[in-house]
Amino acid sequence: MKLRNSLFHIFILLVLFPLYLDAQEMDPDKLLEAVQQKFSVIKDYEAQVTIKVDVDFVKIPLKKGTIWFLHPDKVKVKTPGFALLPKRGMDFSPTQLFSGAYTAIYAREEKLGDIMTSVVKIIPKQDDDEIILSTLCIDPKRNVIRKLETTTKKEGTYSMIFHFGETIGIYDLPDEIIFNFDLHKNELPIGLTGDFEETGPKTKKSSNSRGIVTINYLKYIVNEGKAAIAFKQKND
Repeated sequence: MKLRNSLFHIFILLVLFPLYLDAQEMDPDKLLEAVQQKFSVIKDYEAQVTIKVDVDFVKIPLKKGTIWFLHPDKVKVKTPGFALLPKRGMDFSPTQLFSGAYTAIYAREEKLGDIMTSVVKIIPKQDDDEIILSTLCIDPKRNVIRKLETTTKKEGTYSMIFHFGETIGIYDLPDEIIFNFDLHKNELPIGLTGDFEETGPKTKKSSNSRGIVTINYLKYIVNEGKAAIAFKQKND
């Protein structure tokens, strides 16, 4: 298995190597370092959110909740009557994304709306890493990630689009995240304990279906210790 993963890693590098030759004047590591430094001032936050889930065959009402983040990679979500998985959809911290050894390659410039971004591809070096390849669209003026697309071994491909306000705040956190993911094996990758209704027969569920979660952040409380208190409440 390790040999197979190593060969796949080499194949990915060979495919992406021409991108490196065409854009070697750009330094992807400096782009990633700037993003990490920008986020490093955030030690914890509490955010009030609304969560909208769109799938083809299930109607789920809009939910309100609270999200806590505690440096470096702890995330806790409280949405009464509703549990959302995978948790990666709630965690936009670059700390977890860059936690292991990886190869970074600058690919190109890409315009997202009115914003010109720098596209960087990340390939983990560990054979046992769940992530195969991540593609980041980085806003070099604000040093934030505008779009992330990740291919995994078991959970398929997911993408995250980050929307920010026009005004750059002290911490420059997103106002909205749109999380697009695969629905595997005719099962929702979300746990539902609240009210919902099916809008189509189960036989129409497809292993190639996609789900979309839209998270709107209504209020942030940053670096005031709210997350530490929330994580101490084990039974909450």
